Amino acid sequence: MRIEQRRIINIDHYLAEIPNGTEIRIVTDVTGLPAATLTRVGLSNNSANGTKILPSIVGPISRFNSEGKWLVHRDQPKESRYIRTVKWKWRQWIGRNQYEEHEDFRDVNRDCYPRELIDPPSIEFQVVTVANRKLIASPTIVATAANHEAIKHIINLHLEAFGVCDLITEDIHLYQPPQTQSVNWKLLPPGQYPWPQLRENIGQVLRRASDNTIAVIMDRAETIRGHGPSRIFVGQGGFNDYLAYEFASSGTVVLESIRRDNAIYVFGDNWQEVSQLSKAQVLSGNHHQDRIIHAGGWKDRLAEALA
Repeated sequence: MRIEQRRIINIDHYLAEIPNGTEIRIVTDVTGLPAATLTRVGLSNNSANGTKILPSIVGPISRFNSEGKWLVHRDQPKESRYIRTVKWKWRQWIGRNQYEEHEDFRDVNRDCYPRELIDPPSIEFQVVTVANRKLIASPTIVATAANHEAIKHIINLHLEAFGVCDLITEDIHLYQPPQTQSVNWKLLPPGQYPWPQLRENIGQVLRRASDNTIAVIMDRAETIRGHGPSRIFVGQGGFNDYLAYEFASSGTVVLESIRRDNAIYVFGDNWQEVSQLSKAQVLSGNHHQDRIIHAGGWKDRLAEALA
C-alpha cells in the first residue's frame, strides 16, 4: 500500500483491510534520491546494506522519535528546577577607581510545574538492498490495536523524511538484511584529541546557538576531556547531541548531552554494550550508574564518579 503525503492522522483507514496479527513493515524506496535527502537523516548514497541509524531531527516527528517529549503537570504545585547554566561577566571594584574583570558560570533556577519525560520511540532507519533497489525499512511490527499509534508514528517518520512510503505485508523477510551495522556513533581518530577537533564536532551541533551557550558547552567538554579519556566517540543522526568518552582504565563510559536534558550519564558497562542501547534506554535510567545534572558542583560529582 503506497502512502504519499506529508502526514497521516487516522491510522485506522490504512489498517482496515489488514488482518489482526499480521506482521508488517514500513518501507521507502530511496533509489536515485538526491544525496542531500539521505544526508539530512544521517545516511548517504554509499550506506551499505544493513546500515542502521537513529534518523536526524528534521521535524516534529523525528524530534519526538529522538528526544521524546515532556508531559507538564499544570494541576500540581510549582517546584524549583534547574533550567540552564550561563556565562556571567562582571567588574569588581578593587579601590582607587580600579576595577577587575571577572567571569564565571552561574546556574539559573526557576519555579516550574512538575514534568515527566515521555520516552522517545527511538525507531531506527535501516538500509536494505532488494533487487538492486536501495530501501529504508522499519522494524517488523504486528498490526494490532495496541500497536496502532506505533505504526502511525513509523509511517509519519518516513513521510516527514521522504514524503512517501509503502506498507508491506507480504514477503517481509526480504526486507531483513543478512547483517546489521549500527552507525549511530563515530570514533574520533586516536591521539590526544586536540581541542579544535572536539570544538569542530560540537560546533556543528550548536551552529545556531548563542555564544553564551557555546561557552558553557565547551567548558563541559573541556572538563570531561581533562580526565583523560582513552577514546572519544561522537554521535551521528539522532544521537548527534551526544559525545561519548570511554575511560578504559576504570571500565567507565560517560555520555555527555550537548544540548538536551542537561545531564551526564555514567555507565559501568563496556562501550560495546552502551553503544547498542537505544536513545530511549539511555534516557530511561535503567542502565546507567549515575546521572549528573550540570548544576553547581557537577564537576566534583563527575570526578567522584570517575575516581
